[in-house]
Amino acid sequence: MKKLLSFIFLTVALALGAGNYQIMFDACMSDGNFEAADSLIKEWSRKVPHDPELFPARFNLLLNRAHSDMLVLSDKPAQGGEQLQLADSTGNTAYLYSEVSWKDSLLDMAFVEIDRGISACPDRIDFRLGKAAAATMSARWETAVDALDGLLEHDAKNNGKWLGSGNAGQPGADTLLADAVFDRLSDIYRSDSRGAVEVALPLVAKAAKRFPADVRILNLAGGMNYSIGSDETALAYFEEAARVAPDDAMPLTNIGYILYQRGDSVGAIEIYRKIENGKYDEDSKNIARQMIADIMTPIQDMEEYFYFFRYLPQIAAQATSPADFLDVEMINSRIPAYNKLRSPFADSDITAEEVLAQDGGSNVVVWTFPMPSQMPMCRYMAFVPDGNGRCKVLTLEKSLEDYWIVGTMTNDVHSNFSDMPYPADAAAFVDGLRLRKLVK
Repeated sequence: MKKLLSFIFLTVALALGAGNYQIMFDACMSDGNFEAADSLIKEWSRKVPHDPELFPARFNLLLNRAHSDMLVLSDKPAQGGEQLQLADSTGNTAYLYSEVSWKDSLLDMAFVEIDRGISACPDRIDFRLGKAAAATMSARWETAVDALDGLLEHDAKNNGKWLGSGNAGQPGADTLLADAVFDRLSDIYRSDSRGAVEVALPLVAKAAKRFPADVRILNLAGGMNYSIGSDETALAYFEEAARVAPDDAMPLTNIGYILYQRGDSVGAIEIYRKIENGKYDEDSKNIARQMIADIMTPIQDMEEYFYFFRYLPQIAAQATSPADFLDVEMINSRIPAYNKLRSPFADSDITAEEVLAQDGGSNVVVWTFPMPSQMPMCRYMAFVPDGNGRCKVLTLEKSLEDYWIVGTMTNDVHSNFSDMPYPADAAAFVDGLRLRKLVK
């Protein structure tokens, strides 16, 4: 069930003027009276057509009209964010949460309007910050990167001499810019979108050069690079952060973690001992102690059966998209290592392939393993949507007398569907699953 709440006035760091039109406009927006606000803007435009505060006013009105917040009551949990879990006397569970949606046509118009403002008043920092904030709110990651890149480029051109409300000089612009760049890049990093992070990498490098002593930005640059597997670049940023902020344990913690993940347990423990025995805050020392304990815990090798029919199905049950399994290193090596486990396969043993959907179905990611030597080990494993916002596995397993069986794992139950002629490749395996109506 969906229930329409109300339009929310989104403050996006735009400092508006204090004239009569502005005061009345703000009052209309606070009351959610968008029709009155629209009429006021039309009169404002006729009377003071060149007022620069018209740009953010139109932008905010369009932005709020594009935004809606729905209250959802569902038997399926939200994929992210806060939610309230409800249960009736029979034990049935429901979830109550807020769901935000955007009307793309109005959102596009909002960005066009603020771009007009930026073109007319290129030194107005609030216009650019507003665009970047709205872009991250609406998950328009490329637009956010474009806005932040424009900020840094123009900062170099105007030597940091920015304007604020009423085209007056903006005090503390350097701090405002650093805070905004960090906050918006953090939004991108927290999006868990590899594509968004990859688009933002040149920007975070530029930000690190612009603010070489800002440990927050250096740490973030390291984290973003590490998240896509660029360990050496990440280490360089963390080492620079540790140099410019020797009293901050966070960069050292990150360095130790990368060393540990790379198999250098001795180097990692040395870093964490330095934190434990140094003049750092107690929370950081506790993290270091926990990491030392984890590193010294022996790694367990996963048996193939456990790997195929316990580990990978559990990971699939937590994934929101089959595309997550295109990152073999993350699933096969990094997550097990974090849990003190070791996969029976090297990353190079596994081939991941995305098989595109047909007739309105969903894309499927298939892992191809080395040819199994014993039953019921797997040659192929398909990661498919389960219809509830998560994923499930479908396997091609070796059986007696060179039979090949289609199977799956649900909770702790390993079950089979039918035999299948041995498929030539991953795409043929998915075709066989579609023929058996196991995949749409």
